[in-house]
Amino acid sequence: MENYGFISGIYSRIFRKIIPEIPEEDTFEFYLRSYSTQNYSTVYKKTVDELLSNPATKATIKNDLDKAITSLSSKIISYGFDHKFQTIFEKLNIDSSFYKKLLHQVSHLSEESIIHKQDLLENLEEICNTIKNLRKNKNIIGTSLHLTVVTRRLLNYINRTKKLIELKYNINSAEKWEQLIIEYIDYNKTKNSLRKFYSEHADLMAIEIVEHTAQKGEKYLAENYKEYIVFFKKGLLGGAFISIFALFKIIIDNYVTSPLPQALVFSINYALCFVIVYFFGGIIATKQPAMTASTIAKHIDKDDDLKFDAFQDIILLLRKIIRSQFISLMGNFLMAFSLSCLIAYILTLGFIRNPIYTEKSIYLINQVFPFSGGAIYYAAIAGVFLSFSGFISGYFDNKVKASNLAYRIEHNNFIPKLLSEKKLKKFTTFIENSLGVHAGNISLGFFLGTAFLLTYIFQFKIDIRHIAFSSSNLGYSIINNSYSLSTISLAIVSVFIIGFVNFIVSFSITFLLVLKSRGIKTKNLGKLIRMSFIDFMSNPFNYLIIRKSK
Repeated sequence: MENYGFISGIYSRIFRKIIPEIPEEDTFEFYLRSYSTQNYSTVYKKTVDELLSNPATKATIKNDLDKAITSLSSKIISYGFDHKFQTIFEKLNIDSSFYKKLLHQVSHLSEESIIHKQDLLENLEEICNTIKNLRKNKNIIGTSLHLTVVTRRLLNYINRTKKLIELKYNINSAEKWEQLIIEYIDYNKTKNSLRKFYSEHADLMAIEIVEHTAQKGEKYLAENYKEYIVFFKKGLLGGAFISIFALFKIIIDNYVTSPLPQALVFSINYALCFVIVYFFGGIIATKQPAMTASTIAKHIDKDDDLKFDAFQDIILLLRKIIRSQFISLMGNFLMAFSLSCLIAYILTLGFIRNPIYTEKSIYLINQVFPFSGGAIYYAAIAGVFLSFSGFISGYFDNKVKASNLAYRIEHNNFIPKLLSEKKLKKFTTFIENSLGVHAGNISLGFFLGTAFLLTYIFQFKIDIRHIAFSSSNLGYSIINNSYSLSTISLAIVSVFIIGFVNFIVSFSITFLLVLKSRGIKTKNLGKLIRMSFIDFMSNPFNYLIIRKSK
């Protein structure tokens, strides 16, 4: 089993592709390598059976097994005794005495009368549980590439040690030898693969980006009727602020025409809107999917075994997510649209100069149409940015936890001198609880505000459509011009199409990345989608409303 860093892993694979490693002729690995392209029965008959029939080589194999078990156990023990791991174990109230027990067991490994196989396997299982508990509590301690690599490697060490122990106590078992040899042959085929190496480390990078968002995603789910109504009210509040900032964007568009200054002011306007909505406790519906997708993956892999778990539980969770999104979206739409209509009507009274002239109102309403205005395509682009902002939010939240940033600021030699104890505590609490959220809000603001600049790079039009801002633009446009009822109805339907595309794209990107980060095979994804569709068709209202309990 290899122990390497990322860069050294690349170098070693490239070098081995040019000059392959050849095991020593008197090693068991050399014999296996000779038959690596043949089936197991041939390998077993030509190597294992022959070697085990010779008492001298059988004794050598037993000795090698003891050495391999001791070597792997020593690596496991070294991590268990590491100061950083000990600190984490104490913080999470995890019993680490099993590592000390393993040290005693491997020191007497050759004395089979003293060390019993079952005791050794049970102790390794307890050690495995300490690592799994550590991984499950990443929302408390944060995660990092280093921690993820180490814990995954430890689990691999434990799994391999168990297999070697089983083989040690059942050395003549053809089944045990078959399992070990086939694993080695499979590993030998891909051990120099750069593609596999990149894929594995992409998984690790994805973990660091999305792991922390699962905890945040729980806050975006309405569990009962009372919470459902709260989400609607928060959606109304978010829609009110969006209506005001949508008007600011229209005014900016009228007076700032140069692309770079316009992009900067647009970005500040968006970012300020999102920050203020969060500060006052409002909700912007389309910002939720990136968080809730991580929550679904957390429930999919709730046993931490990288497999799909109970499908029915996942479908129930999907219901909560979709109806929470629906009611938040309705709150955003109703308030943003109606308040914009009211503001637009006041502007028509002529107290101040109306920034929404006839041509502007036509431009605003045309923007929401799915095909002629390109709304579906632009809504998908916005969905990508919504997803990215969720990753950024989770990344910063995780970094704050993993680096213990709040504690380090609190005990810094310089910063405490500038702030009183009360203000310092308030500042560190803000860093710990809100840095990730604000990083996500500000980054989303700049993504949405600067998206149109990509048009100058790719030579085809790039823009964004966001349901809440599109709702406001629709409200401002219909009061400032005369449109038929069919046009207004089509525009309202188009706004909801924008919201649907925002949600689907953002949710899908995050969900697939989360599955990749956990190494979960997607072969059951089709089954999950099919079951969800059947469940939706059987009772669609379960996905839209929560009925008030009697």
